[in-house]
Amino acid sequence: GERKSINHGFKAVQIGCSAWTAEALKLTMPASVFSRSTECHNQDKVSMGTIAARDCIRILELTEQVVVATLLAAYQGVELRKRITDKPVNSSADVLKMTESLAEQFELLTEDRPLEPELRYWLAQLRLKVWNLYQEPA
Repeated sequence: GERKSINHGFKAVQIGCSAWTAEALKLTMPASVFSRSTECHNQDKVSMGTIAARDCIRILELTEQVVVATLLAAYQGVELRKRITDKPVNSSADVLKMTESLAEQFELLTEDRPLEPELRYWLAQLRLKVWNLYQEPA
């Protein structure tokens, strides 16, 4: 519409994804390089396992954030493509159910709006495994 030139779409989300990815990459630095000697240099290594574990948890959280942002952007793209071409998208039944649940609760981004609450909501949905897309180990 008339306001499309002043809207940014998913640009802010893409910038967020870039920042989250950079933070995750920073956290992949081996914690052992920060080890310090202790007990008057009697012990030359301090276990960094707990720090590495906390870093790993944060990396997983950041990855989930990127996945949710990518999911919403991909959904937006697929829906816009469907509107342009009027062609059905060939997807599995589980993926169709997932996109239907997105359609019920995620309004396509046609005008800039704060997306943080929606990103947080879909992050919670991802963590709850609401979609039947997860294979459990045998």
